[in-house]
Amino acid sequence: MYCQNCGTELPAGALLCSSCSAHVPGHHTGREPASFRQLLEETRRSAHDLVDSTAQLTKRLASKAESAAKDPSAAAKKTARRVAKELDAAAREVERILQDL
Repeated sequence: MYCQNCGTELPAGALLCSSCSAHVPGHHTGREPASFRQLLEETRRSAHDLVDSTAQLTKRLASKAESAAKDPSAAAKKTARRVAKELDAAAREVERILQDL
């Protein structure tokens, strides 16, 4: 299956595109989960999808920050360092949330 938004190949059962974070159409059936355990598993899968999407976004933004760091202006370098630091913090927070699940 491929993302209808960006064309990225999606793994089976994906809720979100790992590249653009678009929702995968047709994945949600609108039915209630049969049990708390099923709801928990669906939540875990969603959290894993969130981690994957965040990792992809972090890589893309880190690449842009690296490009900005090559700009000779001090302001661009400062901004690039701040963006990279914030991305690392966001990635750690998502990992912590996933571990809590």
